[in-house]
Amino acid sequence: MTARIHGLKPVYCACSVYNPTHTLIASYPIAGTPRHDAILFKAIQAASSSTDQLVLLIETETVVDDYPSVIQQLDDSFSRTDHTDAVRYEADVSTSSLEAIQSLLEMTGTARVYGVRKVELVRDTETYLQYVPEHEKFTIDDVSSNGIVNAVQNAINGEPAVVLPNRPIAEWEDTGVECSISPPSLCLGNVCHDLSRLASVESCPAQLAIELQWYESEQGRVGTAISWISSRTGLSRPDTLHFESTAEFSEVEAVLQAVTSEIGQETL
Repeated sequence: MTARIHGLKPVYCACSVYNPTHTLIASYPIAGTPRHDAILFKAIQAASSSTDQLVLLIETETVVDDYPSVIQQLDDSFSRTDHTDAVRYEADVSTSSLEAIQSLLEMTGTARVYGVRKVELVRDTETYLQYVPEHEKFTIDDVSSNGIVNAVQNAINGEPAVVLPNRPIAEWEDTGVECSISPPSLCLGNVCHDLSRLASVESCPAQLAIELQWYESEQGRVGTAISWISSRTGLSRPDTLHFESTAEFSEVEAVLQAVTSEIGQETL
């Protein structure tokens, strides 16, 4: 589509909007490890069979100092379009382009978190999968992708990871506070907690309660400071969820048991 404003040059825009339906959640303890990277690559590789193009947005100046060979690999396998602050790389899905993605995922530090703006799988100009390392968001659009979610879940079966709808899949009220499980989060009021940190749950049906155990945050001064601030502002992760009816309790219990059976401490 072309937008024209009197006195300005035409602006060409891609009007396709990415509306993901699912999110991939991997267990918190493996974050930043080769196992985590391998899971993401398995997911991308599985999804690539339903798409035809890889699109990347890379801050090459952030990557090239520590990983010059990766930039060379991208230049060899992808076409590139330079923008002000990043380079857009595009390539058909192939063995060589997927190998370049694997190299990106194996990077660490600033190059990985900030150098890789996003990785997308595209078919007919529609985005079906997107990975944003800075926010550790891995999402999929399954509306018209012909079973891409099933392909990804099958590829990661046996790993501490799961694909879930990124919409509220359970909702209830606890002493006047609206609560929900809305992957990738468990939300109590306006405060949301990352489900990837959920280690285990213990059901207490007689009390209509579910006890939660969470993976510990990073240690050290930064982690301690964050924990202290969270406790002072009431943002610390909840230890127990309370319910007003058996139906609500049973629904949430089933969802949380399903999540922890895939990413919980017993799977590691």
